[in-house]
Amino acid sequence: MTAFADPQLAALTILRALAPSTTYGTKAPEEFPEGDVPVLPYAQVRAGTSAVRWPVLVSTPVRVVVWAETEAASTALAWRLLALLLDYKGGPDIRNFGDPLGPTPADDPETGRPLATFTVTARLRPKNP
Repeated sequence: MTAFADPQLAALTILRALAPSTTYGTKAPEEFPEGDVPVLPYAQVRAGTSAVRWPVLVSTPVRVVVWAETEAASTALAWRLLALLLDYKGGPDIRNFGDPLGPTPADDPETGRPLATFTVTARLRPKNP
């Protein structure tokens, strides 16, 4: 039987190791209870629907949204995180990242805070449990 890791958890683990000075999670800042909002800079990591080419290829879009104090800071951090993922040489769960889209600066429609977002494709490594 062939299995694959959770791409969202794997991407979070990789980013936390490569850029530990940023706070990471899977929620947007406005989804946190009042008083428990993460400090900036904060990066939300979410995986989309996986495409499977059986038996050994699974690729999943991973979207990263970066909030920071200024548009320049959020965009610069998004570019840095994107570069780190594209340079990732592979590990036990993810072979590599590719097909980047972004970073794109914007304002958070809920809070008005500056953010930047990008998407990459995570190519997962098969495992035999």
